[in-house]
Amino acid sequence: MITLHSPVLACLLLFSLIGDVAALRRIGLDSVTFCSTERKRKIGPNSVRNRFPLSREYASQNDINHITECAASTGAVFMTLGRGAALRVASDLSGGTPLESIKCRVTKTTDGPIEACKKIIAEGGIQNLWAGSFSRTIEGILLGAFFLLGSNAAKKQVFAMGGSKTAAALAGGLVGGLAQAVVMTPAGMVFTSLNLNRGKKGYEDDNFLTVTKRIYQERGLNGMFCGGGPMAMRQATNWMSRSCFTEIARTTFRMSEFGLLGEIGAGAIGGIGSCWNTPIETIRVYLQADVGAGKDAKTPVEYWNDIVEEQGYSGLFRGVTPRGIQAIWQTVFMVTVPNLLGI
Repeated sequence: MITLHSPVLACLLLFSLIGDVAALRRIGLDSVTFCSTERKRKIGPNSVRNRFPLSREYASQNDINHITECAASTGAVFMTLGRGAALRVASDLSGGTPLESIKCRVTKTTDGPIEACKKIIAEGGIQNLWAGSFSRTIEGILLGAFFLLGSNAAKKQVFAMGGSKTAAALAGGLVGGLAQAVVMTPAGMVFTSLNLNRGKKGYEDDNFLTVTKRIYQERGLNGMFCGGGPMAMRQATNWMSRSCFTEIARTTFRMSEFGLLGEIGAGAIGGIGSCWNTPIETIRVYLQADVGAGKDAKTPVEYWNDIVEEQGYSGLFRGVTPRGIQAIWQTVFMVTVPNLLGI
């Protein structure tokens, strides 16, 4: 059901986000405060009220206000986690997953984007473009939540230090991207294996659980995190570039003055600008494909040398077309939409 109705579900998720713009602007993400420590500083360690923190009989109005602020701050954190998860899932189900499938096929084969798309559809119908949606959805929930929470926290810290909007966007992308890598490495491992081994002898019945079980049995828990270095580097540089280039387009080029189309255009510039790191993604796909097929993984430098020797430097940029489209798609959802919503 997720596969067949993914675009519709994604649109519903996005509309539900936009429908609550006013509430999101009011809430925002404040830094999480350590309520008990702050209360002791305000009230004093020897205060009788400190022994009855929730009692209205002893608490002053200031204490009650502080407790309310702490609760609101905690609620804002959960709100941000939920919104980030919904945005990322909407991005994946509406087009991100098919683009990822095409990108993986183009990167590891000699097929072009259109030919890869036709072959994927021929193997299992148009819904085959959404193969692996279960793992992508679980991954997306965590990725979106981690990214938006880490990104917002980093931005607020930069602003508190007197930094510019561009510096805040750069820091937000860096922290959000690194936070994603923890989840994305094992999830990407499974998704890459499902896409590249589909239809091959011995892998006919592969699904999310069987691939995870096979890798775990062959390599243990560490096997799920093979490619963690390239993944962390890719995610950090991805979102640093997307956030920073988008903010430059919005402010320096003043594209935000052109309303919705200007914001989307800025997001497109941010997405395209992030594709300079495609060689990192190419190495990540090769590495995780080998692990998923039960082969010994090489070092990133060895993959780099092998690809250049066999295909030339252009081989490092295979899949850049579908990746560019995917980058625009994800940037609009994860950078432009939060900017529009004021978060």
